[in-house]
Amino acid sequence: MSRMFKSITRTWNVYVGCWFGCSYCNARKAAETRFRHIPRYKDGFNPHLVESELKRTFKPGQFIFVSYMGDIAFASPSEFVAILERIESYPDTDFLICSKEPGFFIKWNIWLPPNVVLGTTIETNKPHQFSLAPTPEIRATWLRFIPHPRKFLSIEPIMDFDLEELLHWVELLQPEIIEVGADNYHNHLPEPSPEKLEALLTNLRNICPNVIEKDGLERLKERRKK
Repeated sequence: MSRMFKSITRTWNVYVGCWFGCSYCNARKAAETRFRHIPRYKDGFNPHLVESELKRTFKPGQFIFVSYMGDIAFASPSEFVAILERIESYPDTDFLICSKEPGFFIKWNIWLPPNVVLGTTIETNKPHQFSLAPTPEIRATWLRFIPHPRKFLSIEPIMDFDLEELLHWVELLQPEIIEVGADNYHNHLPEPSPEKLEALLTNLRNICPNVIEKDGLERLKERRKK
Protein backbone atom coordinates (compact mmCIF):
# COMPACT_ATOMS: atom_id res chain seq x y z
CA MET A 1 0.00 0.00 0.00
CA SER A 2 1.07 3.61 -0.47
CA ARG A 3 2.07 5.96 2.32
CA MET A 4 -1.39 7.60 2.05
CA PHE A 5 -0.07 11.09 2.80
CA LYS A 6 2.73 12.75 0.85
CA SER A 7 4.22 14.30 3.99
CA ILE A 8 4.68 10.84 5.52
CA THR A 9 7.98 8.95 5.48
CA ARG A 10 6.51 5.51 6.17
CA THR A 11 3.50 3.77 7.69
CA TRP A 12 3.28 1.73 10.90
CA ASN A 13 0.27 -0.59 10.90
CA VAL A 14 0.41 -1.47 14.56
CA TYR A 15 -3.39 -1.27 14.67
CA VAL A 16 -5.49 -2.32 11.69
CA GLY A 17 -9.16 -2.45 10.83
CA CYS A 18 -12.14 -0.12 11.15
CA TRP A 19 -15.93 -0.28 11.49
CA PHE A 20 -16.77 3.13 10.05
CA GLY A 21 -17.69 1.54 6.72
CA CYS A 22 -16.73 4.47 4.48
CA SER A 23 -18.02 3.63 1.01
CA TYR A 24 -14.86 5.03 -0.62
CA CYS A 25 -12.35 3.20 1.64
CA ASN A 26 -9.67 1.53 -0.47
CA ALA A 27 -7.91 0.12 2.62
CA ARG A 28 -10.97 -1.94 3.58
CA LYS A 29 -11.37 -3.22 0.03
CA ALA A 30 -7.72 -4.26 -0.06
CA ALA A 31 -7.90 -6.00 3.34
CA GLU A 32 -10.97 -7.97 2.27
CA THR A 33 -9.57 -9.01 -1.12
CA ARG A 34 -5.93 -8.92 -2.21
CA PHE A 35 -4.49 -8.72 1.34
CA ARG A 36 -6.71 -11.49 2.72
CA HIS A 37 -3.80 -13.97 2.59
CA ILE A 38 -1.79 -11.81 5.04
CA PRO A 39 -2.33 -13.08 8.64
CA ARG A 40 -3.27 -9.69 10.08
CA TYR A 41 -6.16 -9.43 7.58
CA LYS A 42 -7.43 -13.00 7.91
CA ASP A 43 -10.60 -11.57 9.49
CA GLY A 44 -10.93 -8.87 6.88
CA PHE A 45 -11.11 -5.36 8.33
CA ASN A 46 -12.02 -6.22 11.92
CA PRO A 47 -10.06 -3.83 14.21
CA HIS A 48 -7.24 -5.30 16.27
CA LEU A 49 -3.75 -4.63 17.62
CA VAL A 50 -0.86 -6.21 15.69
CA GLU A 51 1.37 -7.00 18.66
CA SER A 52 4.41 -7.91 16.56
CA GLU A 53 4.48 -4.34 15.25
CA LEU A 54 5.19 -3.03 18.76
CA LYS A 55 8.79 -4.14 18.17
CA ARG A 56 9.18 -1.95 15.06
CA THR A 57 12.14 0.45 15.08
CA PHE A 58 12.29 3.95 13.59
CA LYS A 59 14.90 6.45 12.51
CA PRO A 60 15.33 10.06 13.68
CA GLY A 61 13.67 12.62 11.42
CA GLN A 62 11.05 10.24 10.03
CA PHE A 63 7.33 11.08 10.02
CA ILE A 64 5.40 7.88 10.70
CA PHE A 65 1.70 7.40 9.97
CA VAL A 66 0.27 5.19 12.71
CA SER A 67 -2.42 2.76 11.53
CA TYR A 68 -2.83 3.65 7.87
CA MET A 69 -4.78 0.40 7.40
CA GLY A 70 -7.31 1.16 10.12
CA ASP A 71 -8.57 3.66 12.65
CA ILE A 72 -6.97 3.69 16.08
CA ALA A 73 -10.19 5.00 17.64
CA PHE A 74 -11.29 1.36 17.98
CA ALA A 75 -8.28 0.45 20.15
CA SER A 76 -8.68 -0.08 23.89
CA PRO A 77 -7.01 2.36 26.29
CA SER A 78 -4.38 -0.28 27.19
CA GLU A 79 -3.60 -0.88 23.50
CA PHE A 80 -3.30 2.84 22.89
CA VAL A 81 -0.96 3.24 25.86
CA ALA A 82 1.24 0.42 24.53
CA ILE A 83 1.49 2.23 21.20
CA LEU A 84 2.28 5.54 22.90
CA GLU A 85 5.00 3.91 24.98
CA ARG A 86 6.71 2.78 21.78
CA ILE A 87 6.33 6.29 20.35
CA GLU A 88 7.86 7.84 23.47
CA SER A 89 10.96 5.68 23.03
CA TYR A 90 11.68 7.48 19.72
CA PRO A 91 11.59 11.18 20.70
CA ASP A 92 13.41 12.29 17.55
CA THR A 93 10.79 10.71 15.28
CA ASP A 94 7.37 12.28 14.61
CA PHE A 95 4.23 10.12 14.56
CA LEU A 96 0.90 11.01 12.95
CA ILE A 97 -2.17 9.65 14.71
CA CYS A 98 -5.11 10.42 12.43
CA SER A 99 -8.65 9.32 13.29
CA LYS A 100 -12.18 9.97 12.11
CA GLU A 101 -13.22 9.94 15.75
CA PRO A 102 -10.67 12.20 17.44
CA GLY A 103 -13.00 12.52 20.41
CA PHE A 104 -11.46 9.36 21.82
CA PHE A 105 -8.34 11.39 22.66
CA ILE A 106 -10.50 13.53 24.94
CA LYS A 107 -12.41 10.58 26.44
CA TRP A 108 -9.29 8.73 27.52
CA ASN A 109 -7.45 11.83 28.78
CA ILE A 110 -4.07 10.18 28.12
CA TRP A 111 -0.96 12.34 27.97
CA LEU A 112 0.44 12.62 24.45
CA PRO A 113 4.18 12.99 23.85
CA PRO A 114 5.34 16.06 21.90
CA ASN A 115 6.43 13.99 18.89
CA VAL A 116 2.79 13.05 18.22
CA VAL A 117 0.85 14.98 15.58
CA LEU A 118 -2.91 14.57 15.99
CA GLY A 119 -5.07 14.59 12.92
CA THR A 120 -8.46 13.93 11.45
CA THR A 121 -9.89 13.49 7.99
CA ILE A 122 -12.88 15.42 6.70
CA GLU A 123 -14.32 15.27 3.21
CA THR A 124 -16.39 18.44 3.32
CA ASN A 125 -18.08 20.67 5.86
CA LYS A 126 -21.44 19.14 4.99
CA PRO A 127 -23.10 16.06 6.55
CA HIS A 128 -23.15 13.09 4.17
CA GLN A 129 -24.14 9.42 3.98
CA PHE A 130 -20.87 7.94 2.71
CA SER A 131 -19.55 6.96 6.16
CA LEU A 132 -20.72 5.81 9.59
CA ALA A 133 -18.04 7.97 11.22
CA PRO A 134 -19.03 11.10 13.15
CA THR A 135 -19.96 14.00 10.88
CA PRO A 136 -17.15 16.19 9.51
CA GLU A 137 -18.28 19.00 11.83
CA ILE A 138 -17.98 16.78 14.91
CA ARG A 139 -14.55 15.53 13.84
CA ALA A 140 -13.22 19.04 13.30
CA THR A 141 -14.74 20.32 16.56
CA TRP A 142 -13.25 17.48 18.62
CA LEU A 143 -9.80 17.99 17.15
CA ARG A 144 -10.03 21.73 17.77
CA PHE A 145 -10.64 21.30 21.50
CA ILE A 146 -7.93 18.72 22.17
CA PRO A 147 -5.20 20.56 24.15
CA HIS A 148 -2.33 19.30 22.02
CA PRO A 149 -0.36 21.86 20.00
CA ARG A 150 0.40 19.81 16.90
CA LYS A 151 -2.51 19.23 14.49
CA PHE A 152 -2.90 17.69 11.03
CA LEU A 153 -5.87 17.95 8.68
CA SER A 154 -6.68 15.72 5.72
CA ILE A 155 -9.41 16.88 3.32
CA GLU A 156 -9.99 13.72 1.33
CA PRO A 157 -11.69 12.52 -0.74
CA ILE A 158 -12.80 16.09 -1.19
CA MET A 159 -16.51 16.57 -1.79
CA ASP A 160 -18.45 19.70 -2.60
CA PHE A 161 -18.28 22.20 0.27
CA ASP A 162 -19.24 25.65 1.51
CA LEU A 163 -16.06 27.66 1.11
CA GLU A 164 -16.43 30.19 3.93
CA GLU A 165 -17.52 27.65 6.53
CA LEU A 166 -14.79 25.15 5.67
CA LEU A 167 -12.12 27.85 5.81
CA HIS A 168 -13.47 28.96 9.20
CA TRP A 169 -13.03 25.43 10.54
CA VAL A 170 -9.45 25.35 9.33
CA GLU A 171 -8.68 28.76 10.86
CA LEU A 172 -9.90 27.48 14.22
CA LEU A 173 -7.84 24.28 13.96
CA GLN A 174 -4.57 25.94 12.90
CA PRO A 175 -3.04 22.69 11.59
CA GLU A 176 0.68 22.52 10.85
CA ILE A 177 0.03 20.34 7.77
CA ILE A 178 -2.97 20.11 5.45
CA GLU A 179 -3.23 17.46 2.73
CA VAL A 180 -5.96 17.67 0.09
CA GLY A 181 -6.88 14.73 -2.12
CA ALA A 182 -9.55 13.60 -4.56
CA ASP A 183 -11.51 10.41 -5.05
CA ASN A 184 -9.06 8.31 -7.08
CA TYR A 185 -11.15 5.13 -7.07
CA HIS A 186 -14.25 6.11 -9.08
CA ASN A 187 -16.72 6.22 -6.19
CA HIS A 188 -18.90 8.86 -7.87
CA LEU A 189 -18.82 11.32 -4.99
CA PRO A 190 -20.23 14.89 -5.22
CA GLU A 191 -17.13 16.90 -6.07
CA PRO A 192 -16.42 20.66 -6.09
CA SER A 193 -16.02 22.71 -9.24
CA PRO A 194 -12.47 23.53 -10.37
CA GLU A 195 -13.03 27.18 -9.46
CA LYS A 196 -14.19 26.36 -5.94
CA LEU A 197 -11.27 23.97 -5.45
CA GLU A 198 -8.75 26.60 -6.54
CA ALA A 199 -10.30 29.15 -4.20
CA LEU A 200 -10.04 26.70 -1.32
CA LEU A 201 -6.38 25.88 -2.00
CA THR A 202 -5.45 29.55 -2.30
CA ASN A 203 -7.11 30.43 1.00
CA LEU A 204 -5.75 27.37 2.80
CA ARG A 205 -2.22 28.56 2.01
CA ASN A 206 -3.00 31.83 3.78
CA ILE A 207 -3.83 29.82 6.91
CA CYS A 208 -1.26 27.03 6.82
CA PRO A 209 2.28 27.24 5.37
CA ASN A 210 2.28 23.54 4.49
CA VAL A 211 -0.63 22.71 2.17
CA ILE A 212 0.03 19.58 0.12
CA GLU A 213 -1.92 18.62 -2.99
CA LYS A 214 -2.09 14.87 -3.36
CA ASP A 215 -1.76 12.98 -6.62
CA GLY A 216 -5.06 12.86 -8.47
CA LEU A 217 -6.25 16.32 -7.47
CA GLU A 218 -5.33 17.57 -10.93
CA ARG A 219 -8.29 15.58 -12.31
CA LEU A 220 -10.67 18.01 -10.61
CA LYS A 221 -8.70 21.01 -11.87
CA GLU A 222 -8.64 19.71 -15.44
CA ARG A 223 -12.42 19.59 -15.68
CA ARG A 224 -12.37 23.37 -16.24
CA LYS A 225 -10.44 22.91 -19.47
CA LYS A 226 -12.87 20.47 -21.06
